[in-house]
Amino acid sequence: MSIEQYYNEVVTGNRYDLEGASKHNQEMITAKVKASDMPLIEKRFISQNHYGCCLHYGMTLFHILREHMIKCYIAVTLEENPITHEKTDSHVSVCYLKDGKRYIADPVETVKAGKGEYYDIPIDCYMKEQGTIWLYDPYGEYGNQLFFEGFLNHPIETLKVG
Repeated sequence: MSIEQYYNEVVTGNRYDLEGASKHNQEMITAKVKASDMPLIEKRFISQNHYGCCLHYGMTLFHILREHMIKCYIAVTLEENPITHEKTDSHVSVCYLKDGKRYIADPVETVKAGKGEYYDIPIDCYMKEQGTIWLYDPYGEYGNQLFFEGFLNHPIETLKVG
């Protein structure tokens, strides 16, 4: 299968629901979930509920790509907070390797718009638009840390414009 097929598997039949997603995230914080458990938990959450936010869709795509031995990472950028209009919120997408080059897939954007293909975005183009990108590997060295309490302090790489 191709990136397109895996991507479509994640976005088809699903919707964006920040309120429902936030409730689920709070449950994950309370449960003290390890980073290495998040991808499978979020894949199951999306499969059962058919809604989520960027975290859930990004983790689901990450899980599927890794299952198919595609080298990939969780990519985090800053996005605008809808209340303060400051870039203080985190946005999750997936960085993957294809033909030796890095690309971004951003499945929640397709889910939110109900159409479009937000994959095969060259990472340099994405970085110019989004700014700094922090890459993480939930299955890597810091995977045993709590996702919401320690893991995000340990990016494996930070990419900056310039």
